[in-house]
Amino acid sequence: MPRKSCFLLAAILGPVVLTCVTAGCQTKQPAPAEAPATVQLQTYTAPDQSASAGVPAGWQATSGSQTVIQMSGPQGATVVLGNTVVAQNAAFQLGQKPANGVDLSMPYTATLGQKLGMIFQQSAASAGKPVVQLTVDSTTPLQLPAAIGQCSRFVADFTGQQGAMKMMAVFCSLPIDTAGRYKNVMLVAQAPTAIAAQLAPTAQAIFQSYRIPATWLQRKLAPVTASPLAPAAANAEAAMINRATMQSAAAVSNSANCFDLSVLRQTPTYQLPRSCGGTMPD
Repeated sequence: MPRKSCFLLAAILGPVVLTCVTAGCQTKQPAPAEAPATVQLQTYTAPDQSASAGVPAGWQATSGSQTVIQMSGPQGATVVLGNTVVAQNAAFQLGQKPANGVDLSMPYTATLGQKLGMIFQQSAASAGKPVVQLTVDSTTPLQLPAAIGQCSRFVADFTGQQGAMKMMAVFCSLPIDTAGRYKNVMLVAQAPTAIAAQLAPTAQAIFQSYRIPATWLQRKLAPVTASPLAPAAANAEAAMINRATMQSAAAVSNSANCFDLSVLRQTPTYQLPRSCGGTMPD
């Protein structure tokens, strides 16, 4: 899949920079989570059909491509859905961008809050702007199988060009691949602190309305570097590889389904299937 650069984490600087990678997939299609009754949404679909999301009255979808959707709202509020940042497992080096499609160096063992802060700092530095410190106010882990990675919801504060800002985010750090690279996927809403509480239900409704078609989501969750396949030197070995491939495909499909249910649709844990860490039958 092609890769699209779109420095987007919007409120440090206007939009601040993040790089988005393409991908995506869902298999099962449960009923969409309902948005709060007071928030009316008009569906926007990206021109390339890679994602869709609800746009509230008074908001505008400003761009949509390769699973990433950007919106602008009243008084400087912004929402960016689906950004993916590729990291190399190494010590964090502010302002230095590795080669070969990697956006930054960042220790895989860092906490999700630390990773979110490092990405935030790198975004500002890459844009040539003053580095802004992110203060995490709350963290709520999401229930997901370990094979998908780690995900949490965050509420954080920082000071940007518009003054004091509040940020709400869903942030996921996916498994590391054979080359020491890993993806970080996020949904981010930002607004001036003075209106953040008022806009929080709207941002939550937008998050819950975000959808990625199955084939796009599978690619979005796929490793940055594909594992090499061993050659089939005999029929027995070929059969073994075929079985492993089928098992791998099933695992990818389940991971995409769990990501869709828990991260995008924000399904309560008690409603998740057992394969996604819940209690419902698969």
